[in-house]
Amino acid sequence: MTRAIAAALLLAALLLPGCGGDDQPRTMTKARYVAEGDDVCARLTDRFASAGAADPQTPQDVEKSAGVLADLYGELEKGLDGIRLPADPAERRGAAEYLAAVRATDPPLARLRSSAQRFVAAAGSDDTRELTQAGIAVRSALDAFRAAQAQANRRALDYGFDYCGNLD
Repeated sequence: MTRAIAAALLLAALLLPGCGGDDQPRTMTKARYVAEGDDVCARLTDRFASAGAADPQTPQDVEKSAGVLADLYGELEKGLDGIRLPADPAERRGAAEYLAAVRATDPPLARLRSSAQRFVAAAGSDDTRELTQAGIAVRSALDAFRAAQAQANRRALDYGFDYCGNLD
């Protein structure tokens, strides 16, 4: 009787891992990480292209564009954070470097948003000096964001992404 119980327990232990749960592999590879990451980026590509093609003409347009970019990068980060990093340490390092580069867009985007708000406020006043300084602040913040965005794109391409390396 003890052998029968032991055999049943062994059989159950062998069969249970195949029951229920998800079908995702236990180990994330670089290829799978790139594929899942590119899926996230592909879903955002058209919106990034629209945001990049926008040519804001008014301070309010600048403020709106800054908000759209910040929201898009927030969605990108959230989507990428939902993907397990590769198990191999070297592959994990490359993926982590890309994620860090995406997160590095946060400070310039925050600066762009706040400078755009300042620009809107300055446009509503009669202070031409403040308007000029606010416009310069927007340009500086935009340049910093574009540099961070270029770095994230470069890291993505170096790692093997397609869509994620072309978010402009």
